[in-house]
Amino acid sequence: MREFKIIVWIMICCFHFGFAQNETSNTCKGKIISYLDDMEKILSPKNNQVYYMKYSTNTVFFEEYKVPTSSTTTEMLISGDKVMMNDENMKIYGNQEEMFVVLPKANIIYWNDSDPRLFSDNNSQKKFLDIERSLLKSSSSITCDTKENQQEIIIFPNKDFEKKTGLLKQVLVYDLESKRVISVENRFNKKSKIKKQVVYYEVVDYNSNNKIKEPLNYVFNGTELKPAYKNFEIINNRKNK
Repeated sequence: MREFKIIVWIMICCFHFGFAQNETSNTCKGKIISYLDDMEKILSPKNNQVYYMKYSTNTVFFEEYKVPTSSTTTEMLISGDKVMMNDENMKIYGNQEEMFVVLPKANIIYWNDSDPRLFSDNNSQKKFLDIERSLLKSSSSITCDTKENQQEIIIFPNKDFEKKTGLLKQVLVYDLESKRVISVENRFNKKSKIKKQVVYYEVVDYNSNNKIKEPLNYVFNGTELKPAYKNFEIINNRKNK
């Protein structure tokens, strides 16, 4: 379940607010906070609405951990009661009753009970917005710099926030033509193994024509595993198997 929560937080990171050029720090901060308030109105898809996102994530670790830089490209669909996430390291297919976490490199499929609260406006998504508000309200400074058609917004947390989270700064890059954020960068201190993580948003569509299947239909053909998962081990963690 932790993997799904992290992915939902990444999705909500994709702000699509607009800024005027050459704003003061206070004005810039106020507009971001106002935007977060507006975001609560569209946290979850309504009725038959489907959200689609394609993004890439680049993660750099501190040298002493000797972990190579990680780069992944992810596609995600989310509706009011289902989710589908797909990248080379992990695939997630879920609804309000069950969730499959597929690890292709390990040939393992985890079959878990779901948590319907994950699809509620008052849970993972709202928690992310609350964390972002806390960052903004406790920030020591915010800068807004416009170059050509892009605006860079840099948020520096105060020492208390940095101590709690390890975050040194957050950098949002906003495209003035498409009117959306195209990347979010987080830099951390050595409280974290991660030195820098950048998410690049390639496609964000809040009215996608894509359809999300039931989780079982991604993994099984009837009672048999799909050919792509033929030799995978299934670890069934459901309470009622």
